[in-house]
Amino acid sequence: MKAVFEPISNYSNESFYYRVFEKLEFETPWHYHPEWELTFITESTGIRSVGNSIKAYHPGELVLLGPNLPHCWKTNKTTKQLAKSTVIQFDKNLLGEGWMEKEEFLLIKKLLCKSSYGLIFNENVSTIYGEKMVLMKGMSPTLRIIEVIKLLHELSLEKYEVLSLGARFDVDAVVSKRIEKIIDFVNNNYQDKIDSSQLGELVFMTPVSFSKFFKKTFKKTFTSYLNEYRVSKACELLKESDSSIEQIAFETGYPNLSFFHRQFKLFTSRTPAQYRAVFFR
Repeated sequence: MKAVFEPISNYSNESFYYRVFEKLEFETPWHYHPEWELTFITESTGIRSVGNSIKAYHPGELVLLGPNLPHCWKTNKTTKQLAKSTVIQFDKNLLGEGWMEKEEFLLIKKLLCKSSYGLIFNENVSTIYGEKMVLMKGMSPTLRIIEVIKLLHELSLEKYEVLSLGARFDVDAVVSKRIEKIIDFVNNNYQDKIDSSQLGELVFMTPVSFSKFFKKTFKKTFTSYLNEYRVSKACELLKESDSSIEQIAFETGYPNLSFFHRQFKLFTSRTPAQYRAVFFR
């Protein structure tokens, strides 16, 4: 899953790109593009990767991504539901050259600058504005651009959480190729024991060099990344399956149940049982 450049479909006759995505799964690899992107997930669960952030995603999620920030949503293939999302993408000339420097757009400019690291809005905010995005499908192009500006302004007044803390990826072909191999390996082997010597060999680096490279790139150790990925998969299974907590721990690479509990609480601030209870009240 290389961080590949994804050219946005030609929308030269419009101010921005709007699409409703509906397939069996989100297939786009870990990629980047120079446009801002606002994504609302209407259906599907899985793992969301934004910069150095790895989290389980769920329906009703609203995320704003800045230019050239690598990202992808990977669908949980064990469910039969479709993958559905509504996406808005636009560049710096949305309203013409220099529009963000005008006084009436300063709050929007601040929001867009913050999105360099990826922003996610809380559940209530996401539902309100995500539904507005969905309704835009039936609007005329003129009303749609008005709605986009209103949407950005309203979101600039809301609270949000930064996703890729401390890491904004610079686009680099060599680094992207290494990350491609690392992410793909973790996706396919997270249930098994993985160490720095395996990953170092994969990207033709010594274990020490690999550890330094990974920490410099992701602003976290590989061990932390791996545990975050495993816990995110566990969150997905706790929501989507009725398997026991012990079985889920084993399926996500934790043969030691007490260690699984410690890692799960470290990343979610809840025990697995408390997390599952939120979705099965």
